[in-house]
Order: sequence, then C-alpha cells, then structure tokens
Amino acid sequence: MTAARCVLAALRWAGATDAAPFTDVRAARDPVTKTEKRGPYSDADLVKLLAKADPQQRLWILLGAHTGLRVSEMLSLRRADLHLTGDEPYLIVDGKGGKRQSVPVSPTLGAALKAWVAMTPQVGERVLAVTTSRAIEISLSKLCVEAGVEYGRKHVHGLRHSAGTRVYVETKDLLEVRDHLRHRDITSSEIYVEYARKGKPNVNRDW
Repeated sequence: MTAARCVLAALRWAGATDAAPFTDVRAARDPVTKTEKRGPYSDADLVKLLAKADPQQRLWILLGAHTGLRVSEMLSLRRADLHLTGDEPYLIVDGKGGKRQSVPVSPTLGAALKAWVAMTPQVGERVLAVTTSRAIEISLSKLCVEAGVEYGRKHVHGLRHSAGTRVYVETKDLLEVRDHLRHRDITSSEIYVEYARKGKPNVNRDW
C-alpha cells in the first residue's frame, strides 16, 4: 500500500492523474506480533554460531550480540575508534543521525577485536573486511544453516536484540537497555521486556 501511494503521488505530481484511491484506506493489521519479528538469538543459538564461525563472522556476531551494534554501525566502524586498553575498553560508533557514541566492549569481544586487527593489517582503516550489509546477511544465513540455528524472523538485527534482551535479563533495568543500545527514547527499549519474558513458566504453576 505504501508503494502504491508513492507511485500515485508521483503521478499526481507529474500531472498524469488526479486519482488518490488509497487516501482513506487503512492497511490490514499485521498478524505477526512485534516480538515475533526479528527476535533475539538465544544464548544457545549464539554458542552454536560462534562454534562454526570464522574470525570475521565471530567478530560481527559479537559486535551485534555484545554491544548491540546495527549493521550500518559495524560496517562504518574504524580501527581508530577502537580503544581496547585500560580497565574499561570501549569503541566509538557513528550512530543514527551521525551521532558519535561510546559503547563498552566485553572481554570476549575485546579479545576478538585484537586478534582480528592483528591478522588483517591489509584491510585498511575500517575494522571489517566486508563492505555491504548484504554480504553479512548472506554470511549469517549460511552460518545459521551450518549451525542448525533458525535465521528467519531474526536476521542480522536479531543479534542486536540478543544484546538488549541479555541486558534486561541481567539488570531488570530499562534505562540500562536504553543506554546500551543507544535508544533515543525508553519506549524503544520496552520490547526487550517482552523478549525476556518469553519462555518463562506461568506465574501460577505452583499454586
């Protein structure tokens, strides 16, 4: 419907038609709930993926699942923005709206970053050797098949959802989720409560 409206708007702008048949039409309600769209990979899924991953795959899995980076942020990440020494290593990402933000690095990710940077001096200023989101999507989908992990309804963005879910499970603090994923508004963080509650036993199971 959005595509049809855009086409007709362009035709009206060009003077080819005056028709606007979709002005008062509402799109059908999506039967798939928000929590079923691009949900998180479970801890067990991540273990399986990391066991099959090559060094670069391991890196972007951890960038997504530990720091919550979006694909665009992974691809734009520069080696000069890695600060891996000291007690609290971090990296700087170019977030939405061009805002540069600091993101804490886990020990596991820090070790993977150091190893990758040392073995790939030929890559240049960027951290990753891959240059397109499509390349990461194809790589992850194939890796999921090899590892026996469902890719559908998770995709690459599901790694970011894994990070947000884990933060909420461990802290029960939506502000921590907001800060870790760099959300502008805490309402964007609320879905991680739903992700965390999935699979929990019924509250009255022992009544």
